Amino acid sequence: MTKIFLLILILALSVQAKPATIEIWQASMEESIKIMKTLIEEHFTPNTGIEVRINTMPGGTEQWNKVLLAMATNDTPDLAIIGSEWPLEFGIRGGLVDMKAMFGQEYDELFKLSFPGLNQSLDYYKTGFGLNVSFGQTLTYYRNDIFAENGWGVPRSWDDVRTLLPKMQAKKMNLGSSVWYLIPDWFGAYIFMWQNGLREVNTERTKTTWDSPEAVKAFKEFCELFTKHNVPKESIPFISSISSGDYPLIVGISWDYSNLYLGAPNLKGKWELCLTPGTKQKDGTINHSAYIGGNPYVMFKGSKNKEAAWEFLKWWLQPDIQKEYAKRQWDHLNLIYQPATMEAYNSLSFIPENHLKVMNEQTKACKAPLFALGLVVSQRYLTNAARSVVIGNANPETEMLKAADLANQEMARKQKEYTRFINELNKKK
Repeated sequence: MTKIFLLILILALSVQAKPATIEIWQASMEESIKIMKTLIEEHFTPNTGIEVRINTMPGGTEQWNKVLLAMATNDTPDLAIIGSEWPLEFGIRGGLVDMKAMFGQEYDELFKLSFPGLNQSLDYYKTGFGLNVSFGQTLTYYRNDIFAENGWGVPRSWDDVRTLLPKMQAKKMNLGSSVWYLIPDWFGAYIFMWQNGLREVNTERTKTTWDSPEAVKAFKEFCELFTKHNVPKESIPFISSISSGDYPLIVGISWDYSNLYLGAPNLKGKWELCLTPGTKQKDGTINHSAYIGGNPYVMFKGSKNKEAAWEFLKWWLQPDIQKEYAKRQWDHLNLIYQPATMEAYNSLSFIPENHLKVMNEQTKACKAPLFALGLVVSQRYLTNAARSVVIGNANPETEMLKAADLANQEMARKQKEYTRFINELNKKK
């Protein structure tokens, strides 16, 4: 009988001692995941005994639906990378671990590794539903050869842009945007609000600020780029547009960088980066705020390996690991990977120093949208307002006030729906 008891005990202990295997969902290329797996096999698993299984998932709407369905059916991985404004959307639905509440100071230390502006989308009361690992940002590119040839100065403010545009357009050139940041969309409206010293929601996160005189002014200025100054209303193809010289000044995104740096060798020495045009402040400085969006890790409530998943995050987000991952992405795939960990980002050796300096300065000036209940879904009202003005010749003030009213109604509904959650958060204040 004693032998049987000992055998059962040994078997039980061996089961308990079995190393954990964590599952991660990641919206990355297979090649990038292979590099990640190699680093894990080289450094993480040998030191911790924790195995890591990584599965790819789609991006965008498909990603949102996949995660939402997984939470609803309680069939989630341990960790996943999701959209920049989603952690709080999923967190308030009860599907994610509040890592700040669970891991305390360790969470705070990891959170502080990332750029403050980038972390703004994750900052809500005292919760900690996500940790940024990488990001994409607004970057502005220009053809320095064309600017020098024409004697044009690189514009620092929107006043400079408005002065430059007639000269460019006289030569059948223009300012364009390769992404949605500077077309009639909520992104561009936010940029102009931020540069005018205004955030998109009030301090209490209960209403938008879109109906304020400052917001209306910023929105008009943004819309006039298209209605008065003939900037294209749709995004332009990046490489062909900058290569032809038809668009010697382009507001783009960070992933355009590797496409241009490596994909257009004929333009070597003919292009540079500059700060996104900004708005002059009363003290004479220029506010270059622009959009930045993170790729945060979240931990699911249904995870059976929370401690092991946390050990992985503590390791993976360290500057030396993120720097090495970025280097291997560049060396093997010619991809620019921007670590959210500031120390790693600031020491990327494969980017020319003059470019890294601009990228770093722009990153510090960038902002991520603040979270408020109902705000993410309400951003469509701002996009509709911009399109009504730019395409339908509607009155900008009327459209902006209408968008604010619709958004505030939506936010009020959400606050009512999540009253209990808000009350719980207020207790933590």
